[in-house]
Amino acid sequence: MKKVLIIAGDDDYKRLFIFLGFEVVQELHKADLVCFTGGQDVTPKLYGDKKHAYTYNSFHRDESEALIFHKAKHLGIPCVGICRGAQFLNVMSGGRMYQHVAGHTVGHTITDTQSGEQVYVSSTHHQMMLPGEDAEIIATGNQKGRREWYDGEIFKSDISDKDVEVVFYEGTQSLCFQPHPEFSSVEYLGMRKYFAELLDRFFSFTKQAVAA
Repeated sequence: MKKVLIIAGDDDYKRLFIFLGFEVVQELHKADLVCFTGGQDVTPKLYGDKKHAYTYNSFHRDESEALIFHKAKHLGIPCVGICRGAQFLNVMSGGRMYQHVAGHTVGHTITDTQSGEQVYVSSTHHQMMLPGEDAEIIATGNQKGRREWYDGEIFKSDISDKDVEVVFYEGTQSLCFQPHPEFSSVEYLGMRKYFAELLDRFFSFTKQAVAA
């Protein structure tokens, strides 16, 4: 049985990974996977941009989780991020953030860039990943909301026609999943199965429980 260390997550994350066939552990060296979870925005200082008025971050959390990220990389343990955790891994892997987006608080459909599969997912974030050069874009959405961000000190904004929802960084072995697979409502079972399929696609984790 594969083992996962969940960083700062509540019982919903534990239930998710138990459902997916994982054992939840408390020590990094025992883990086959590290999961970074939701919460505050990622500190813009980490990616070199000015802070937006709507950005609310915890530098202390970012510092502590950065240490875990670097230790996991040293040990060769892959990482997955959910919502804020996805955004954190995106930044740690060389990406940046759209610091404010409109219209991203409702369920919607995302499309897998490889298979064309469409999946109904949750969405409760006000920031969104701006992938780095090494990112492989795995799934996109099309909510067409306004995006605001800084390019260093320069403020920018536009209306999006394609939103990045899932990204993979091979160099850091980081899967960034912006939706919420820990949500267990019936309408989100497809999202949960898709999350499991991505873990298996990139990390070869078998999810026997999801096939039921």
